[in-house]
Amino acid sequence: MRDLRPALRAARPLVHCITNPIAIGDQANIVLAAGGRPIMAEHPDEVGEITAGAGALLLNLGNITEVRIRSMERAAAAAARAGVPVTLDLVGVGCSALRREFALRLLAAYPVAVVRGNLSEALAALGRESHALGVDAGDRADDAARTEVARALAQRCSAVTLVSGPVDAVSDGERAALVPGGCELMGRITGTGCMQGALVAAFTAVAEPYDAAAFGAALLARAGEAEAAGPMALRFEMIDRVYGMEWKEDV
Repeated sequence: MRDLRPALRAARPLVHCITNPIAIGDQANIVLAAGGRPIMAEHPDEVGEITAGAGALLLNLGNITEVRIRSMERAAAAAARAGVPVTLDLVGVGCSALRREFALRLLAAYPVAVVRGNLSEALAALGRESHALGVDAGDRADDAARTEVARALAQRCSAVTLVSGPVDAVSDGERAALVPGGCELMGRITGTGCMQGALVAAFTAVAEPYDAAAFGAALLARAGEAEAAGPMALRFEMIDRVYGMEWKEDV
């Protein structure tokens, strides 16, 4: 797997993130560390213009509001017109009919390059029984089951899917890959999944969706293997490692 950070740093694309305020700073910082230029605009009257000039768009359903719903629809429409790749992060669709129905509406109306979510969110998007614990994963599947869910969701959405968990699964409906890494302490930090979504979105500006999803997942997983005294130390170390960590082609 080749390192996509040099391409991102050479292109320095604008990465438009309409996202939740809980993890917004960490998402912006991890995109910057990887080499992109984040912009976190969400006013409905400006998102279309900003998306049209961006290299990638992230739509994150966490902490959803009526304003963000309008903004996401307008941005998705602008992305479709301009050919901007869209990453849809299914935060919380397993615990809210509002989010689930909105996600399905977006997927039906607009092209999406990558769909990201934990196992419960992916199952909910498929209409299967899930074990959502708020926005936590509730992940009880083995690698084969997680891969099957990723492949099924990719086929349903006509998009690359990234199903996160102890081992992440990436699929385009035919190919599939497992991405190990990370550590238990990552589960003690709010927004690591949102950071993963932001990284993936950034890499879609310079790579095909499957490669962007696989590398974004792998980069964050390797960054999460840092030794740290506690959750906050790991949070900052992860951003530093996304910036400066040496990458080996065979990782």
